[in-house]
Amino acid sequence: MLVHRPTYLKTISRSQRTHQTGASLLEVLIAILIMSFGITGVALLMAATIQYNKTSQYQMVGLQIATQLAESMRANTDGFMADSYAKTDTYSSNVAAASLPSCANTSACTSSEIATIDKAQVANTLRLALPGGDFNVQRNGNRADIWIMWMEPKTATSMSMGTANCRAAAISGLGDPPRCLYMRAAL
Repeated sequence: MLVHRPTYLKTISRSQRTHQTGASLLEVLIAILIMSFGITGVALLMAATIQYNKTSQYQMVGLQIATQLAESMRANTDGFMADSYAKTDTYSSNVAAASLPSCANTSACTSSEIATIDKAQVANTLRLALPGGDFNVQRNGNRADIWIMWMEPKTATSMSMGTANCRAAAISGLGDPPRCLYMRAAL
């Protein structure tokens, strides 16, 4: 014999129901706030990435120009040993393009004249390739200490890498110090 047991359904009266049936306004506002922090963080990360990429590009260009200058010195060792490649001016980002000098005797340039031409070409290349590009060269025995300098673009969150690689005498008394790339070349 089958006995049916009655199933008791739990019935909730209207007065016993909770009044929250969806997300409250406060929860939505908190979610929007958290999302805005995340989006702001991603935007700042992208801005920093672009800035680091540009700095890396400037460093690569500076390294290529420093290498080119070192090769010019290696090709003209007499001019290098006579300190014709020495350039120890104070950095200035507002220097006009250097005029390319010519040799006194057009059939044969002296090592000093070749060095002067090489320095003018490097200075003009730097001014075109890097913002406020300039360089310094100092002879140290049979080695050349080369500093390539440029100005970083102004950004709201500038990188504080400082002037650790800069020659102190080249940047003394400047308002905004340049970024420097240092290279030592043996001849």
